[in-house]
Amino acid sequence: MSHTRLLFWASRITGTLWLLFLVFMVVGHLTGDANGTNGMVFNDAGEVLAFLFFPIGTIVGLSLAYKEALLGGSLALLSLVALVILRPDLLQATFFAMAVPGVLYCLYAWASATERAKGM
Repeated sequence: MSHTRLLFWASRITGTLWLLFLVFMVVGHLTGDANGTNGMVFNDAGEVLAFLFFPIGTIVGLSLAYKEALLGGSLALLSLVALVILRPDLLQATFFAMAVPGVLYCLYAWASATERAKGM
């Protein structure tokens, strides 16, 4: 199996698993009663931005990566970086695990473009 093919499957599998997890968590958060009787409430604009970057931006990026690996992977990574800029307290080992699919998608796009350029 070529490196490009391995990157393709690794990015697809990890991206799909993270995507399913994030969608499950967002749906559970929006429909569950974990937020009390008022539902999901944002206290300030920073919380809204953080929510838009993660999980929404990451979900959009990982979804887009199925069709455009570089664009989707980059969007997922940029969303995570923007989240950490807004909330530096979230920079932990889990952050790096969340970045794996985006990195793999970007590496796959690079390897695929390199292979096409060489005519393989």
